[in-house]
Amino acid sequence: MVKFIKYYALEIYTIISMFILVVAGIIGDLSLIQKFVLVYIFLFVLHEWEEMKYPGSLTKLIANMLGVDINIEQERASRIPTSILLLTFTITPFIFHNYPITILPLAFLGLFEGLVHIFFIKLFKCPKFYSPGMVTAEIQAIVTIILFAYLIENNILSGFDYLIGALVMFACFIVMQKTLTTMIGYKYSDVYKNLKKQLVKR
Repeated sequence: MVKFIKYYALEIYTIISMFILVVAGIIGDLSLIQKFVLVYIFLFVLHEWEEMKYPGSLTKLIANMLGVDINIEQERASRIPTSILLLTFTITPFIFHNYPITILPLAFLGLFEGLVHIFFIKLFKCPKFYSPGMVTAEIQAIVTIILFAYLIENNILSGFDYLIGALVMFACFIVMQKTLTTMIGYKYSDVYKNLKKQLVKR
């Protein structure tokens, strides 16, 4: 069972996400926050598939940069911590939609993904203005900008709320990344050392 989950982590995440979308469609009468969450759920599913499968190869690009060899099992299992993070970030604001602050970690992640994938182009020396996952990442960033515009215009949250949302996102993201690197037998502290070396070379 464990091997099955590791190997089909992406597919399992997709099925769970699609189930949430279907159930939400049946329930109906959703708040605007819940509707935004559903958009993010759909986009993050597409994003994961764009990074891993169509065209994919993002994990291999990162592994090559770090000088680490990963097999197909490790690559597929790497979606477990990512899926847990995404499901946590999406299910929480969907359930607690009356507390708009709960959507901020998800929104900041969408914005962060958009910026990171542009950065990846230089980092990986991509031949085209594209890195695996970039198309959906930029759409996520646009959705976040629209959401922020709505929240700010209606004065729904305070500046402190945005700070907390960003900090929660980065804290959870770091935990996820640490778990990921541990799974492939790499020290998380060495990631930034290697990243710094790569940036100096460029």
